[in-house]
Amino acid sequence: MSTKDLSLTKSNFGRKGWGILIIAFFSILLMSSIIYDSLNVTIAVFAEKFGMANPAPLYIFSTIAAWISVLGAVLWGAICTKKTIKFAWSASLFLGSVMCVLWGFAPSPVVYFLSLALASVAGMGFAYIANLNVISNWFPKKKGLAMGWVTIAFPLSAVLTVPIMSNVVKTSGLTGIYAIYAVATFALGVIVAVFVQDYPEQSGAFPDNDRNYDPGEMRKQLQAGLEYQKISAWQPKRLLRTANVHKIAVSLGIMELMSLGIMTNFMPRMMQIGFKEGQIIPMLMMAGMIAMFGSYLCGILDAKVGPKKAVIITQLFGLASLVLNLVGGYLKVAGQDAVAIALMFVAQPFLGIMLGGSANFLVSLTTTIWGRYDFNMAYRVLKPLIAVIGALGITIVGGLGNTVGYSYSYLVLAVLGFIALVLLFAIDDSYVGFAENAVAEREKAKERA
Repeated sequence: MSTKDLSLTKSNFGRKGWGILIIAFFSILLMSSIIYDSLNVTIAVFAEKFGMANPAPLYIFSTIAAWISVLGAVLWGAICTKKTIKFAWSASLFLGSVMCVLWGFAPSPVVYFLSLALASVAGMGFAYIANLNVISNWFPKKKGLAMGWVTIAFPLSAVLTVPIMSNVVKTSGLTGIYAIYAVATFALGVIVAVFVQDYPEQSGAFPDNDRNYDPGEMRKQLQAGLEYQKISAWQPKRLLRTANVHKIAVSLGIMELMSLGIMTNFMPRMMQIGFKEGQIIPMLMMAGMIAMFGSYLCGILDAKVGPKKAVIITQLFGLASLVLNLVGGYLKVAGQDAVAIALMFVAQPFLGIMLGGSANFLVSLTTTIWGRYDFNMAYRVLKPLIAVIGALGITIVGGLGNTVGYSYSYLVLAVLGFIALVLLFAIDDSYVGFAENAVAEREKAKERA
């Protein structure tokens, strides 16, 4: 079962492995577009439809919905354990499809909120819990590189959603946007139900597509790991009492907060300080395009230096983007347009790297510390904690931005970002999970006896 020749930076995932990554990619793309990036287009239209002079309450709805989605993380995590990950993945996509239909026809803020909340619960399942559990199972050693590929979907959504949905809303209205989302999520749910398996061994494939594994030993190892899951000491109560869990949750939660807050308010922030839509769209597309490359780059960086160092470097890029944005915004208000525009464009590559990498590291860091068979339980605890913190980003940036100004909200983001950086340095990334080598040695001892 030696994997000494396995390259962690080569994307030779195999045909079935690439199939899993592509399905996971589109799951993330849909969730990001539906729940977050489309808000740049739809919130103003919904506010007008509901007769609201200020769209701030709709931003608050998004934060509350994100908190409700934390319950979804617990729900889908339990379903993954009690039934199968595949079932949770497909069921959450089908739920998302139904909610998109309801959302598109929402006649009131109450129906809007209910649709958003349940769609957020569904998105938590198909973009954060089920699909990433499968990725951890299929790529236990190449998880950083695998996440580098699938999380390209986050910035790609930012690049595609605003220009596409801006056109759709003009021609087909809100119902046209959400009809597209409903059909896409339903189709993907069918694909998951037909083609996905929880573990590569169940699909006749190899973990990491590593053919150094002996098929017989591989099946024994899987069975031993599944038996271990039943008696593992890493249960929610112990995890919640572990300081390392909270360091990870707060630091990565702040990174998610920064990403969500910036991207769901990108256009309103830029328009408030005087930029025109024709200037903003190129900046947004630049950040998104660089983030796609940044996602893969962060995956390679993860494989080279490990997730802890990689996430620290990524957070430094995020802080740099905030500083450049704040200075550029000040200069724009002061009337120094040329320098302000230049600084805003310089800020986008730094923002792009943070956006590209911020979603990569929870899966990789959790697998690094707890391993393949304790991942599910540790992730079930960590993701809800991170989601609670991350959800504040929409309210902090949108709420403060629409009341006292976006410069104040960006200052808050900068302070929080520095706190996250300090906590990242304090994380202990030592392995504490299932001792695979011990199982292999026991098996050999049995054979010798």
